[in-house]
Amino acid sequence: MKRRVLTIALLGMVMLSMVFTGCQKKDSTAAGEKKVLSLWTWKVAMTPGFIAAGELFEQKTGYKLEVEAYTPDDTYRQKVLAAANSGDLPDLIHWWATRGVNFENVLTEFTTKADQSFRDKFSSTAFSNSVVRESDVRNWAGDPERSDVVKALKVGQLYQIPIDVGGFFTIFANNEILRQVGLENKTPADYEEFIQFAAKVARDTEYGGFVFAGGLPDVYYNWMGRAIEAQYLGTDVSVALWNNKAKMSDPKNIQPLKAFEALCRAGAVMDGIAAMNIDQGDAAFAAGQAAFLLGGTFTYGQLSAMGMDMNNVFSFVIPMMKGSAITKPYGINPFPLTAIAVPQTSKNQDAAWDFINFIALDPEGVPAFANGAYIIPAGKLDSAAISRLSPAIQDMYTSLVDDPSVTTIVDNDPNNIGRRLPHEELYKDMQRILIGEMTAEQAAANYDANIAAQWAAGRQ
Repeated sequence: MKRRVLTIALLGMVMLSMVFTGCQKKDSTAAGEKKVLSLWTWKVAMTPGFIAAGELFEQKTGYKLEVEAYTPDDTYRQKVLAAANSGDLPDLIHWWATRGVNFENVLTEFTTKADQSFRDKFSSTAFSNSVVRESDVRNWAGDPERSDVVKALKVGQLYQIPIDVGGFFTIFANNEILRQVGLENKTPADYEEFIQFAAKVARDTEYGGFVFAGGLPDVYYNWMGRAIEAQYLGTDVSVALWNNKAKMSDPKNIQPLKAFEALCRAGAVMDGIAAMNIDQGDAAFAAGQAAFLLGGTFTYGQLSAMGMDMNNVFSFVIPMMKGSAITKPYGINPFPLTAIAVPQTSKNQDAAWDFINFIALDPEGVPAFANGAYIIPAGKLDSAAISRLSPAIQDMYTSLVDDPSVTTIVDNDPNNIGRRLPHEELYKDMQRILIGEMTAEQAAANYDANIAAQWAAGRQ
């Protein structure tokens, strides 16, 4: 069958290292110089939000925000780590919302400053990835690959403030492609019908069916497969699989993994996705090369920034398998996406902290940042601030709940803390299923053996 050749151009987003600045970098402490706050990011799509909020912040404080963006992710990571070693860091570092980032030793600690009264101003899950846990310290201590910086962290420490949240469970669809096969605005009734839709596009058109970041082993499972598994088996059975009290190879329990295998074997997935990262998968969809894309609330802004005509796009929650034990709609609580840290070398500590508060909690700063960056704010907003958000962001902000029916990312589920290795192997095995090197039966047997070994070794 014919396939449109994949182009990796991001339709205006630059995949090579780039710098987005409003002026040349200045030392804000020099006599007679204008006060400047410097910020680094890798999220090019979010720079308009930083700039819009920065302009308001300058009006209020006199500090001009200077933004430098480096992409792709690996380039940015290397840039920050190198600067951490040399001491040449900006005032503000935009980073993934996580703990154990390997350079906490050069960051300002926020553990006391961001006390509980401060954290209560954010969504209930906003700090879940940033605060060091007891299980983290225990697991890091025995991990030879962890740096001394990470192993020195203590329970409860905090070095970053989350600024945006999001949720997965979203399929984006291209009506321009679906119109060609009579599926315009058609939401599949279940997972099985979704496979049929994607396979039909791949079979009857020159386009790919379904695209996702197949080159990152955990993306499918944590963004889609985990939820399908939990819905189909029920929460109790899903947790039992982690607790060595149920086998994935059981004829019932293996069905979600076999459904993934069916998706891969039906020709429903786009050619070449086994080598794609998230940006490349999004770019393929934005370029009109596939009918369906796996994403989340955060993907809409990415596609728009890539230049896609969003009038041709609709979305739906990932469809459940037939016969699922849990049939109520997904309840999705937000998880933190990105955060801001302040290096100890910053000469503008107070202004940097004020800017974080401005884009995270201020009723004027938050809408300016969120609308420009197309993100869902991490802070709790009152009705007046919500009304200043763009309609689409308002819809996403108000759709997230505190009581989810499914926790997607397995690392964040309290029932699975400390047992990452079996899932990391499962992710890799699912990647092997994707490219036809392994069957669902083999992957399930491997998982059962790995989880049993973890329990036998006392990693519980």
